[in-house]
Amino acid sequence: MGSLREAEGLASLGLWEEAWQTLDELSTVDRIMPPALRIRLDCCPHVNAWLEGMEIAKLLRDGTPENRLAAAHFYLELARLYIEHDELAGAKKAVRDCVAALPDGHLELLKDPVIAGLL
Repeated sequence: MGSLREAEGLASLGLWEEAWQTLDELSTVDRIMPPALRIRLDCCPHVNAWLEGMEIAKLLRDGTPENRLAAAHFYLELARLYIEHDELAGAKKAVRDCVAALPDGHLELLKDPVIAGLL
């Protein structure tokens, strides 16, 4: 059985599939705790798990600053995906969700010229 620490280490190395699998090996209770959800959310864009990421981000976006930051980063990645596929309405919603999760995130958004064009 994997551990949260192991999953976190794998994710930090960019071993997204392995981190995902390690999270799947956690107990049911551990899998639904915010630390595991944050790691899974970080993995979502890299394993093409966008729908699951959207659900996790909804759970985390109104929580602690750490949870909100994880959700905001996911929403930025989602906005980039939508832009890549010319889905501007989806991109704008993802940016709004990012800002709602992390209101001070405006400055970070403005550093990305593609995202800034949606504001």
